[in-house]
Amino acid sequence: MDLFTLSGLLPALLVTLIALFCANFFVRDLAGIHHHEFASIDGLRGFLALAVYLHHAIYWYSFATHHTWVFGASHLYMNFGHVSVNLFFMITGFLFTLKLIDGRTREIDWLKLYCSRFMRLTPLYLCLMAAVFAIVAYETHFTALEETDTILLELRNWLLFVILGVPDINSYLNTHLITAGVIWTLPYEWYFYFLLPLLGLAIGSKSKSTSGVWLILSVVCLTSFYSWHLNIGMFYSFAAGILTAIIVRTHRLTSKLRSNMGNLIAIICLIIGYTCFSNYMSFSCLFVLATAFLFIACGNNLFGLLSCRPARALSCVSYGVYLLQGVVLFVVMRYGIPSDFQAHMSVHQYWWIICCLTTPLLVAISAVSWRHIESPAISAAPRFAQWLRNIRTVSTHNSMNTENNIAISEIAKEP
Repeated sequence: MDLFTLSGLLPALLVTLIALFCANFFVRDLAGIHHHEFASIDGLRGFLALAVYLHHAIYWYSFATHHTWVFGASHLYMNFGHVSVNLFFMITGFLFTLKLIDGRTREIDWLKLYCSRFMRLTPLYLCLMAAVFAIVAYETHFTALEETDTILLELRNWLLFVILGVPDINSYLNTHLITAGVIWTLPYEWYFYFLLPLLGLAIGSKSKSTSGVWLILSVVCLTSFYSWHLNIGMFYSFAAGILTAIIVRTHRLTSKLRSNMGNLIAIICLIIGYTCFSNYMSFSCLFVLATAFLFIACGNNLFGLLSCRPARALSCVSYGVYLLQGVVLFVVMRYGIPSDFQAHMSVHQYWWIICCLTTPLLVAISAVSWRHIESPAISAAPRFAQWLRNIRTVSTHNSMNTENNIAISEIAKEP
């Protein structure tokens, strides 16, 4: 294999090294990232987000040179996107199942949990939406090409994490390519979050007195599956994460799997998962990935790779790298590189653009978003939950006062 082809190994390695260097440089404060028993999982996030970025970088070369969003010449680069998403879903299933298992001994505050999810995902997503809407407005010359009501419905769909669909905005063709299509995974995340109360009931988690409301929400979500337009096959990855959490809580087994041999098995399974399967949803692919994930979840950090400072720094900005990659690639390729140059751009020239321009820019922007948007929002989640709880308390108190006043008035009217 020629190492510097469009789908060669050397470009991926260079991008990874540059991203790690930039993350280590731009993310100065790691005080909020604690070392804990699943630190290896945190370290994995950054590499997965970066792999998805490499996946879409290949698509952008095709789009820039041939104006087609198509690429299928490499299982490796295709799986950089597909397999990484599988592993992301496993992480979600794993971490939240652990919360439910721990909920057997201490009550789960569902309001606080959902507020934390809202504050984790929404602020940066709204910034992304602002960028998408601004780009569409610019590309359509600030002219309404559709009825106002239609545009408002399209904006609503995008603001609701595209749960209701991904329409083109104001007739701008393939609007979703501005984000490189990464937001398709967010409805799956939200759907899984809404199922947690039912899953907690099955596991035996303890909940506070208002758990009935959340159970009703969970049942409604479950019964409305087909309205979400989701692929049920993607939930096998969540299931693998759930099963991994159950296994990991068997502490004797966990200690036995944590070893140099465990690191080696995890690496081999990851290599097989990324290189040997054309169908990322096949049982054999998911089994290999789940095996790798199990060993990583048991504390195997791939011989220190997942726990080193650059990897921890990259994990801090992983949500930004994942969510903002499409906009960065779009802006650089659309407005920063002349179209005449792109039409005749060589593979080497393209990879130098990715290595020296878009990768440092993406990591830098993600570091800024982590410090000024994501981290403050995460810290504000408990206050947000308490604020909602106070509103409910005041509303209940006012309702009781109103009922008492009505009762007193009725008594006063009696002869």
